[in-house]
Order: sequence, then structure tokens, then C-alpha cells
Amino acid sequence: MATKKTKQEEPVVEQTVEQQPEQAAPSLTLQDLVLVAQIIQIGSQRGTFRAEELADVGTLYTKLIAFLQATGALTPATAPTEEN
Repeated sequence: MATKKTKQEEPVVEQTVEQQPEQAAPSLTLQDLVLVAQIIQIGSQRGTFRAEELADVGTLYTKLIAFLQATGALTPATAPTEEN
């Protein structure tokens, strides 16, 4: 007589996963970017940047101001300007 092997089902074990408190995702607001533009402006007025860095700083500043104006965070009239 042949014995018939039956497949035994494994018991289902539920695992509980500890719920860790959700951490807030890092955020960057338009106001933060306006502050960055102001920091760049103050740094350039105070001579913080070396001459060889000025082109990169100026390019970044120009792109940042254009972005802020495009989003409406700054209007051309309220954009920071170089003051001597």
C-alpha cells in the first residue's frame, strides 16, 4: 500500500511591527530660500567670498532670485538688491 504524503500547511504567524513615531520629513520653504538669498547678499557685502568664488555665487544668486520671482515669493520690486 502506497502512503500518500499530504502537504502540511505551516501555521500562519503574524508578526507585529513596532510602530516608530513618524519623523517629520525635512522641509524647505520659499521663505527659507528668501533667507538664503539675503545671506548670500550679506556675505558678498562683507567680503565673505573669495574672488574665484564670486562667479559661482553670483550665478546661484541669480538663479535663486529668478526662481523666487517665478513662484511669487518675491516680486521684482521686493527682490533684494545690492546696496552700497
